[in-house]
Amino acid sequence: MDKTVATKKPSDESITIDCEDRSDHDLWMNSWWYDARIRVVVGGLCFIGVMGTYLQAAIEEGEYGILLFVGIGIVVLIPLERLIPRHRMPVLRPQLLTDIAHIVFTTFLSIVPLILIFPLLQFLQSETLVAAIQTQPQWLQIGEALFLTEFLIYWGHRCTHVVPLLWKFHSVHHSVEYLDWWAGERRHPIDGLFMALFAGVPLLITGFNLTDLLIVGLFNGLWDMTIHANLGWRLKFMDRIWVTTEYHHWHHSVDKEARDKNYAGALPIMDILFGTYHLPADRSPGPYGIDTHMPTTYVGQLIQPFRPTQYIQ
Repeated sequence: MDKTVATKKPSDESITIDCEDRSDHDLWMNSWWYDARIRVVVGGLCFIGVMGTYLQAAIEEGEYGILLFVGIGIVVLIPLERLIPRHRMPVLRPQLLTDIAHIVFTTFLSIVPLILIFPLLQFLQSETLVAAIQTQPQWLQIGEALFLTEFLIYWGHRCTHVVPLLWKFHSVHHSVEYLDWWAGERRHPIDGLFMALFAGVPLLITGFNLTDLLIVGLFNGLWDMTIHANLGWRLKFMDRIWVTTEYHHWHHSVDKEARDKNYAGALPIMDILFGTYHLPADRSPGPYGIDTHMPTTYVGQLIQPFRPTQYIQ
């Protein structure tokens, strides 16, 4: 896969580095606590603990969550990616373990704060608004919840691109160079928490019931896996109607015309309305990635947003 990356002029606060000199700026990786053996032991114990939590939730409460998504990815998306790939890449491609770590740990680190925060926000609900929404037909509630969710996702996502501090965390997601359904879950926990709060708090305040939000959330989660997947289908009939793999892969492209476009998660109408729609008819998206340095390990990607931005020449 082509690893060419786009470049842009760095700010005074940033550091410009050569691709060959990246390791000079990651001296912290030589620390004792970053030793590979320690990472394997600690990571293994954390993996067992987190997966145990997921299994307990599935068995005792019927909350399958991440287990459901991973199961669908393995059973459905991996075969499809081999059958109709957008780009040729091996199953055991580079940084696969990093992205699996994101699926297991980042999901957990993003959800725990929400479990603690959301109950504290119940007082913000308006009983009048809650009653007005919940007396509507179920199908209308789901449609409204989907549209409002998409509106919030669009603007939250756009903020993570235009606000420099937020971009430092969101750039972890865009650092993917081998884009497939696994890599779609590469996110910094702070990025995931920001988006969950940005979209979740207004939805909580408006008073949609849990069923509405679960249906919309499940659907968005499953479709998010699909639009990141390494699938070569074009689905042109869905242009301007629904977000497709082609559409979202442009958002991950290093092409300067595309990197700050196509923020919508499911409804392109948001990009059309706010001037960020981008879907060339004569080209395909790729290569993918960012023009700043990003470590290839999970721990490194958690740390990098707190360090000076390092632009690649």
